[in-house]
Amino acid sequence: MRPLLATPEEIIKENTVLVERAIKYYESKDWDNLNKIPVMIDQDGYVLSHFGDKSWDVTHYVDVKIVSKKRASFTHLTTTPLLQEQKLLAFLGLFAVGTLRQGTMIKTTTFLERNLNLTQVYKYLESVKAESICILNHPIQFARFCDYLKSLKMSGPYTAKLLFAINWVEAVRNLTPIKLSLPLTTPIRELGRQLGCPTKLQSEQFYAIPSRLMQLIYSKAIEYIDNYYPIRQTLLDIHTEQQENYTIGKAAVDRKIKTGQWNWLTSSSPHYKAEICKAKPQRPTDILQSYASNIEEKGLIPLKITEFDWLYSHLLMCCFLVCGAFSGMRRSELYGLHSDSFKTLKLKDQTFYSLQSMHSKMTPAVPVKAEWLTSPIAGKAIELASDLTQNMRIQLMLSDDRLDNERASSIWLVQKIRGKTPNIFTGPPFVRHYKRLVEEAGAIVNEQDYEEFKLLNPNLNIHAYTQKIIIGKPWALTTHQLRRTFAVFGKRHNLLSDVAIKQQYKHLYLPMAQWYTEGGVAAKIKHVTVDSELNNLLREVDREVTTQLLFQWYNSDDKLFGKKGLDVVKDRQNTAVKYSSWDALYAQVSAGRVSIAGTLHSYCMAGYECRMEKVVSPINCFNCENVVIDEAKAQAWQKRHQWIVETITKMEEHIKLSQSQLSHFITQLRAAEKVMDYFEISYTPYKPEIEIRQI
Repeated sequence: MRPLLATPEEIIKENTVLVERAIKYYESKDWDNLNKIPVMIDQDGYVLSHFGDKSWDVTHYVDVKIVSKKRASFTHLTTTPLLQEQKLLAFLGLFAVGTLRQGTMIKTTTFLERNLNLTQVYKYLESVKAESICILNHPIQFARFCDYLKSLKMSGPYTAKLLFAINWVEAVRNLTPIKLSLPLTTPIRELGRQLGCPTKLQSEQFYAIPSRLMQLIYSKAIEYIDNYYPIRQTLLDIHTEQQENYTIGKAAVDRKIKTGQWNWLTSSSPHYKAEICKAKPQRPTDILQSYASNIEEKGLIPLKITEFDWLYSHLLMCCFLVCGAFSGMRRSELYGLHSDSFKTLKLKDQTFYSLQSMHSKMTPAVPVKAEWLTSPIAGKAIELASDLTQNMRIQLMLSDDRLDNERASSIWLVQKIRGKTPNIFTGPPFVRHYKRLVEEAGAIVNEQDYEEFKLLNPNLNIHAYTQKIIIGKPWALTTHQLRRTFAVFGKRHNLLSDVAIKQQYKHLYLPMAQWYTEGGVAAKIKHVTVDSELNNLLREVDREVTTQLLFQWYNSDDKLFGKKGLDVVKDRQNTAVKYSSWDALYAQVSAGRVSIAGTLHSYCMAGYECRMEKVVSPINCFNCENVVIDEAKAQAWQKRHQWIVETITKMEEHIKLSQSQLSHFITQLRAAEKVMDYFEISYTPYKPEIEIRQI
C-alpha cells in the first residue's frame, strides 16, 4: 500500500484492489497469500512491510521529527486466527474504514494507538482460547470480559479507550468480515468509569509548576545557555572534528577490508568498532584538551568524551525547555522549530519576538505555519541549538535516505553513535536530562511548594499526584508542564487574558483556554492582602475632601448652577442653622447622610445611589434635581461645546446630517450654552441650517 501523500486515482485503485484481495484471502483462510500482501510501500515503490511480518514499519506515514513510535507490533499472539484477525482489522483501519465519521482517512498516530488498545483485547481473547473477537457477542462472554477489565484496576479513561476500540470494530462490521455486535446496555464512557479503578476515575491536567521551583529550573536552563552561548562555535568545532576523526578511522578500516588486506574482519564483526577506534588519527580526549586549553573560562568543556556528549545533549535540552517555557508551545510544535524560527517585529516603537513553527493539532493532514509570542531568551536558545546541530544537519542533508533529509531541518538532533546518522533527541534519554537539570537546580519540593501546587492545579487526582509529587524529592518535570505553567503564570500576574491564551495556544474554543489557566486566578486572589490601615486613611481623606467642598459651597459667594446648585445658593441664607460649621458637615458626611459623586461635567448630590449609566452624555444629567455645576465644571461644558461644533463641522464635510442626527448634538449644545451664559463664559453660538425647535 502506498502512502497517500497525494490521492491520484491510480493509487486509490491499487489500494482498493489489495484491500479486496486481503478480505478474499482472509475469508478463505489462505494465510500464505494473505501474508504476501504488501502493507507499507515507500515513495520509491520499495516494500517496507508485508501482511505476514511481525511488525509493520509506518515510518513513511508519520512526521519523524515529532512521532517516536513508528511500528505496529504483532508479536504478542501465537494463535493464528486471532493474529490474522487483528492484522486484518489494522489493515482495513489504515486503508479502508479508518473512521466512519471522516471517511477512510485516519491519522497514523490514531491507527497505532487503536492497534495498541486492540492488542490488550486480543491478549485476553487468546487467554480464554477464543478464535475471534466475535465471541464477545454473547452476553456471558462480554460480562466475563468486563470482569477481566475491572480486575486490571486500570484508569477509567483508559478502560473506555479499550472499549471504544472494540466499538469501532462493531461500527465497521458491515464493511469487514468480522461481524461484532456487542450486548451493550450502558454508554461506553460510563461503562469505562464503572470498570475503572475507583482511585483512577478522575482525569487530571498536566501540572503547573509552583513558582519557586519554576524559577529554579528555568534559571538553571538559562544559566547553561548564557554560559555556553559565547563558545557555541567551539562546541560545534569539537563535535565536527570528533565526527571527522571517526570517519577517517572508519574509512581506513573499510579500505583494508575491501582490498582483502584484512580477511578476518567484516563490518558485522564484534571487533569492527574496536579497529575503527585504533585507526582514528587522534584520541577523542586529545581533541577535547586541544580546545579546552584555549577557552577563557576553564572548566566549561569536559575532558572526557562521554561527559562532553552528555553536555552536548544537556545544552539542547535546556534550549528546548526555554523555548517551551517562554512560548507555551506543544511538544509537536517545539519539535517543528528550525534554525530560522526566531522572528522579530517592530510596531510603533515596540519590539515583539516570536517563534515560527508548524501547527498541526487541528489540521493533521495539512500543517499550518504559525507563530507564538516569546521572550528574547528563546532567540538565544534557537541560535545555540542551531549551531550545536549544524554538522548533524549537514550529514542528514547529504544522506541518500529521504527520511534523513526530512529530519535535516530539525535543530533537536543527537549523535551518540558516530557510525549512525543523527536522530531526533527524544524519549527516555531526554527525560534523563530533565531529571538531571531538576537535581542541578536544587528544585526539591517543600511543604510550601506542595500547598501552592494544589492551589495551581485544581483538577487533580489525589491518588495520582501523591505518587509523583513528594515532599523532599525532586520535582517531576515533563514537557507539557511548560505549557500549563505559561498559561497559569500569565493569568496569575495579569499578563494574559483568556482570549490571548486562546490565540497563543491555537485553541478552537475559549473554554479550553480557560481550562488551561485554572488555578491562576485562585493563586492571584490568595496573595492579595488587604491593608486595613491604608483603607481607613483613604476613607478619611475622601470624607475630608467631600466636607471641604460642601463647606465651600455653603459658605462662599461662588456661582453654582444646576437644580441642586441653585438650591445650595438659596440655603446659604440658613447657614447659621444648617451647614455653617465644618464639624457639623463632617458629621453629616461621616454618617452617610450627605455624599457627592463627581462626573465628567458636574457633581451629583445623590452620591453613589445614582447609577450614572450615561454620565458621558451631559444632557442626560442636565435636568437632574441632584446636579451641581461650579465654575470648574463649567469649563468642561465649554470644552464640550467646542468639541460638538467641531464634530458637526467635520461630519457635514462628508455627509448631510439629518434632523434626527443633528438633534442629538443640538440638545447638548443648548445645555452647554445655558451653563456658559450663567457663568458669563464667552462663546460663539451655533446655528444649524435646520432649525431645531426646543420644547
